[in-house]
Amino acid sequence: MEQDKRIYELQARLCQVLASPKRLEILYTLKGGELTAGDLARAVDVTMPNLSQHLSLMKQHGLVESRKEGLNMYYSVASDHILEVCRSVRLVLAEQLSRQSLLLEQVSPRE
Repeated sequence: MEQDKRIYELQARLCQVLASPKRLEILYTLKGGELTAGDLARAVDVTMPNLSQHLSLMKQHGLVESRKEGLNMYYSVASDHILEVCRSVRLVLAEQLSRQSLLLEQVSPRE
């Protein structure tokens, strides 16, 4: 029981990290493979300091990994499982939008 509470707490914290559209964009961008920090910043259209803040938090929560090669820092998704979770959430949202669209069609006046 106590372990369940701890897991709920950790899950809630992870969900808070994922609550940022920019961090989700970073994850989806890294889905294609590792990128340098500079390439990633350009891909998601953020400044390096802003990207660094996002990546630091994501790394702290085990969402991304990094490695240094020469002057470059490379980032990648730490586990494909997080991408599966995000994909599942997107599917739920798509279903909800579809249902809402159908409801709107049913209540909209017909011409």
